[in-house]
Amino acid sequence: MLEVSELHVSYGGTVRALQGISLDVPDRKVVAVLGSNGAGKSTLLRTVSATLRLHRGAVVSGTITYDGKSLAGLDAARTVRLGIVQVPEGRRIFGRLTVEENLRAGGLGAADKRSRSGSKDRVFDLFPILAERRKQRAALLSGGEQQMLAIGRALMASPKLIILDEPSLGLAPKIVGQIGRILQTINADGTSVLLVEQNAVMALGIADTAYVLDVGRVSLSGSAQELAASDDVKHLYLGHAATTSTGARTDVARDESLRPKATLSRWQG
Repeated sequence: MLEVSELHVSYGGTVRALQGISLDVPDRKVVAVLGSNGAGKSTLLRTVSATLRLHRGAVVSGTITYDGKSLAGLDAARTVRLGIVQVPEGRRIFGRLTVEENLRAGGLGAADKRSRSGSKDRVFDLFPILAERRKQRAALLSGGEQQMLAIGRALMASPKLIILDEPSLGLAPKIVGQIGRILQTINADGTSVLLVEQNAVMALGIADTAYVLDVGRVSLSGSAQELAASDDVKHLYLGHAATTSTGARTDVARDESLRPKATLSRWQG
């Protein structure tokens, strides 16, 4: 579905944020991207969602194709119409609007009124708390509820591919688990997922395949199960992410039947 090939991205023409990244998001799969701050994760998502220019970034070279069509030169609105929708880091909901008004804003690009109505029903099925609070101002929701609203707003556009930037950021372990299970449900309903996360336990718990970024390059790639077993990943990401400061686990249930049998590999190049 989504293919990123040899992507180089810079800011201001001097700061090289991505250096030859390649990755694939197959149809109906969950792909996780791990990495520390500054590794290039958000830049990757901005490039895919055509919001890079808003951050004064530019593609130096490389290609991004979606269903065989190049995304070069498209703006964010056209990318959404193709079926690619991003849930940004920090949620970015409209705090002064109600829950229902936020969802309505997310559905503005939908084809027709019937489609928007069906999408809203789906969001309320996934997040019953949003249905209960549909008339409440979004700013009054808890952090976890705001993240649910941000995901729900993205679903209003009926995406074929939903991309998420750090959806677990700042959330309690219990809520992180709920978000992970919701993403599994969204994927099971037929939507592909590209997930950028620092919480490796959650990300690898729901992903089929995963990539690790290091200073703008892919350093490891393979099945999520194999990366979870990798000593490098355990040392860098799982040692502190598997438990919280209170010792609580943040595991998400895995469906091992969905795991591909790809071979863990270090990136060459």
